[in-house]
Amino acid sequence: MLWDEDKLNQAQSATANRLPFFDNLRYLMVLLVLIFHSAASYSEMVAFWPFHEVNTSHLLDIIVILLDVFMMIILFFIAGYFALPSLQKKGARRFLKSKFRRLGIPWLIVTIFVLPVLDYIHYYTRSVDSGLQPGGYASHWLLSMKKIAEFRVGAMNMSEYLNMTEHFYQRYMWFLSLLLLFFVVFWLLYEAKRRWLRGSERSVEDETPSNKSISVVLLWFSILTVLLFAPVYLFTSADPPDMSWFSLGNIIQFQPAKLVLYLSYFGLGIYAYSRRWFTNGTDFGRLRVWGLICFLLMGANILVGRSMARASEPSLRFHSGQALGLQLAFVVLYPIWTLSCLGVFTAFAVRRWNRSTPFNRELASNSYNMYLVHYVFAMTLPLLLSAWAGGPVLVKFAIVALVTVLLSYGISRYIVKPYPRLAVIGLVGLSALMAVFT
Repeated sequence: MLWDEDKLNQAQSATANRLPFFDNLRYLMVLLVLIFHSAASYSEMVAFWPFHEVNTSHLLDIIVILLDVFMMIILFFIAGYFALPSLQKKGARRFLKSKFRRLGIPWLIVTIFVLPVLDYIHYYTRSVDSGLQPGGYASHWLLSMKKIAEFRVGAMNMSEYLNMTEHFYQRYMWFLSLLLLFFVVFWLLYEAKRRWLRGSERSVEDETPSNKSISVVLLWFSILTVLLFAPVYLFTSADPPDMSWFSLGNIIQFQPAKLVLYLSYFGLGIYAYSRRWFTNGTDFGRLRVWGLICFLLMGANILVGRSMARASEPSLRFHSGQALGLQLAFVVLYPIWTLSCLGVFTAFAVRRWNRSTPFNRELASNSYNMYLVHYVFAMTLPLLLSAWAGGPVLVKFAIVALVTVLLSYGISRYIVKPYPRLAVIGLVGLSALMAVFT
């Protein structure tokens, strides 16, 4: 699972529980995801978002680009770090059961009872704006379920994925399904290793790392991610790059190039725990060093990215060698930039934010449910604010972001956590009412 809420991760080992900075980083990344999705309607960087404001913000374009670099890779790294102690403590059967219960069931509920509602709201709005008579929700829901049941495998043209009755797209649920797949694959590999190498496993306490040894591992990790990321990106990237997605039976949907990064960081998290990183005073190193590296790589990536964008403009002609050179520079710089972002946030959290306060515990315990419910507000609030013609874009974004965070926390704290079954019944009831009255 991504994280447990039961008494602050009781499923984790005692060693892991002495690292509150992981909980803090985790809820911070979730809050940034909420902000990222709140900005999507006011940015040109999320091309397949259902609704875009007429006037967008270049500042929000930059924020969206920067957040997209590190949010998910840090979440996958943290998930990987706690995968091994969870499996060792629970055993194979309980481990898998907890993952399916924690990730699979919410994925199924949201996919069946939340995504179609959100899709219908945007479908209804577009139909009315176009002067067309919208159909009812019942038929919309049935057509959506038929598309899901097609179990489509292949590349996804994201410009067509704005209506679930035509093409099924998981939206933010891709994270849960992909993470669940990672846990299942990890369990299979762990069990295979345990059976084939019975009696020869080394305990995680056998080795004590040093900051130097961690730096060496991170160096080799950066080289490996570049070698894995480069060919996948070069052969699968679309224009723009974020339009390149792949569907695996509609159950798993992902961006191929980023899949390499997510899997790499999940594996790095497993390795980090197995070598006792962070538990004996060792960490990723000095914050100022990581900060400088990250800043320089950010500048280099921005320059390369702008040049790649100019190269794709019909009015500008770039020599084929120049275009290829830009792509090669990108596939080298971008993975290293993601690692530097992990270094910055980890170095900061270990040294400046490794404490558990009531505020931190409260947000950490609600962050997962906040992720599950936030999409409703991030997608619908911009539609409501579109009636405010001429309203400043940044003010609208600030309202959407603030209300999304507050409502997501409130629903998690006062509805989903204390009454999870009632929350599910409410979703089913809402879907039934929409089917009857629309």
